Amino acid sequence: MFIEKLSVLTNNDVILKMSFSFSSLNYKQKSLIAEVVFLFIIGVVSPFAVGLQQFSWISYTFSYVFLSVLGLPVFMLFYRVYLPYTIGKKRYILAGIFFPVYILLYELSARLGFAVVIAMPFVPLGYRNGLAYAKPLSFTRVFFNEDFGYTILVLLSVTSLYVLKLLFKNRHNLFMLENEKLKMELGHLKAQVQPHFFFNTLNNMYALSVAGSPKTPAMIADLSGIMRYVLYNAEQDKVPLQQEVDFIKSYIELENLRHNSKESIEFSVQGDISNVFIEPLIFLPLIENTFKHSLQKDFRDKWVKLVLTVDDEELIFQTSNPKKADDSVAGPEGGIGLKNVKKRLDLLYPGLHQLNIHEEENIFTVTLAIKFKQA
Repeated sequence: MFIEKLSVLTNNDVILKMSFSFSSLNYKQKSLIAEVVFLFIIGVVSPFAVGLQQFSWISYTFSYVFLSVLGLPVFMLFYRVYLPYTIGKKRYILAGIFFPVYILLYELSARLGFAVVIAMPFVPLGYRNGLAYAKPLSFTRVFFNEDFGYTILVLLSVTSLYVLKLLFKNRHNLFMLENEKLKMELGHLKAQVQPHFFFNTLNNMYALSVAGSPKTPAMIADLSGIMRYVLYNAEQDKVPLQQEVDFIKSYIELENLRHNSKESIEFSVQGDISNVFIEPLIFLPLIENTFKHSLQKDFRDKWVKLVLTVDDEELIFQTSNPKKADDSVAGPEGGIGLKNVKKRLDLLYPGLHQLNIHEEENIFTVTLAIKFKQA
C-alpha cells in the first residue's frame, strides 16, 4: 500500500513538473527568473570557471566566487536604478552626468569587497595577502583598483539583462492590449446576438397576440426566463454546458408554441456534459439560422434536428433542416449570424475549432466541432 501511494505521489510530481511552462508565467515572474539566472552566472558560474583556470587550490576559487557575490549589489543598482531612471526615461544627458558617479560607486564597492574578504578568517591567507597587496583602502597608489575595460564589459552584460526585462514588460503590455481588444470585440459580437434574438422572439409574440392565441401568456413566461439567462449569464466568460443545454431546451419550447407539432424540433444530447464549460450563446445563431430556414419557410414537412455530442477530446454541435433547391442560407440575416459565429470562434478557439457548412439538394447541415484545450 505504501509503495502504491509513493508511486502515485511520484507520478503526480512528474505531471506537475511537466505541466510547468515558462510561457504561462507573467512578465514579473519571467523577469525575476531571468535576473536570478543572470546573477548566478555572473556571480557564481563565471568566477568559478575563471578561478579554476587561475588558481591551483579550489579554496582560492571559492574565495574568488565569494568576492564576486559581494559585488552583485552594485550591478543591481545599475539595472534597477541607474538605467530605468536615465536611459529608460530617455534622459540621456542625465545618464551621461551620472555615469561617472556610478563608476565611482562601482570602484568603491569593489574596494570595500576586497576589504571585507581580507578581514574574513575563513578565506585562505595567501588569497587575502594577494588582495591586501592591492591596498584597496588606499587611493594614493592607483585610482582604479578594477580593470576599466572589464568593468565596461560587465556593465554591458548587465544592460542586456535590463533590455531583456523591458522586452518581457513590453510583451506583457502588448498582450494586455490585445486581450482588451479581444474582450471588446467579443462583447460587440455578443451585443449583436442578443438584440437579434429578442427582435425575432418579440415578432413571434406580436403575431400570436394579434391572432388572440391562448399561447401568448405561456410564451411571455418562457421569454422571461430566457431573457434572464441572456442578459446575465451572457456576461460571463464561460458557463456550464448544462446551463446552455437548458437554455436551448427553453428556446425550443418557446419556438414550439408557434407550431402545432412539437415533433418538428428534435434536440438530443450525447455524452457527459456535467464538467464541460462553454462560452454562452455560442450555439444560438446556428439555432436561429436553422429555425429561420426551415420552420419559417413554406415546407410541407417542417423539421429541425439539433445534436450535441461531447467526449473527452471535443464537442460537436450539429444542426440539420430541409431546404428548397433554390433556397440559400446566405440571406442577409442568416449570413450575418453565421459570420458572427465564425468571428467569435476565431477569437475564442483559434486553431481549435472547425465549422462546416454542407448543402445538399434538400438538406442543409451545419457542424461545429470544438476541441478542448489540453492542460
